Amino acid sequence: MLLSKEKLENGAIIALWKIEESVEELLEILHHDNDLLLQIAQFGSEKRKLEYLAVRVLLNAVLNAEKTIEYHPSGAPFLTDKSFNISIAHTGIYVTLILHPKKKVGIDIEKISDKAVRVQHKFLSQKEIDFVENSTEKTHLTLLWCAKEALYKIIDVEIIDFVADLQVSPFQPYIAGTIEAQEFCTQHQREYTLSYKIEPEYCIVWTVEQ
Repeated sequence: MLLSKEKLENGAIIALWKIEESVEELLEILHHDNDLLLQIAQFGSEKRKLEYLAVRVLLNAVLNAEKTIEYHPSGAPFLTDKSFNISIAHTGIYVTLILHPKKKVGIDIEKISDKAVRVQHKFLSQKEIDFVENSTEKTHLTLLWCAKEALYKIIDVEIIDFVADLQVSPFQPYIAGTIEAQEFCTQHQREYTLSYKIEPEYCIVWTVEQ
């Protein structure tokens, strides 16, 4: 089910889908495309099949046209007709995407859980951990995780050290807002502004190339 579709001032489109359908129902929406049938036959997990199909249903619903997604060797998705740059993310029963006709984009969505707390040292520097307050720890860490994943996707460098190569500036989480960050894995060392929203179940963070 399409939960939201929003066109931003910078020309990007963000959309969110809640998977309430079965594999068969999603395939029916996609007209039982033979290429998709062959692709999902390779997936052992029902969850993976649902995510794969739901993203394509969402994309077609947003653009009101049938589009084909392929993947670069790095794993980054692209549309075969080059009409938009695209980034995709999923967590649990939610899938999301961001599109822009010209600029690179990155997006991530994560369920708010203890996982970000448990693995924080794997993706954050001590400096970043130090500005996280105990009262908002779970949400704050999930936002930081999303931010670094969104950065990883927009930078599209195959090997990135999340701790050393991606630096997020201190911020206090609200229901929605922005996050400042910088990458140190390319010669450009670009700065990024990321936007975010916090929902009861998940956080979503996205960024568009300046």
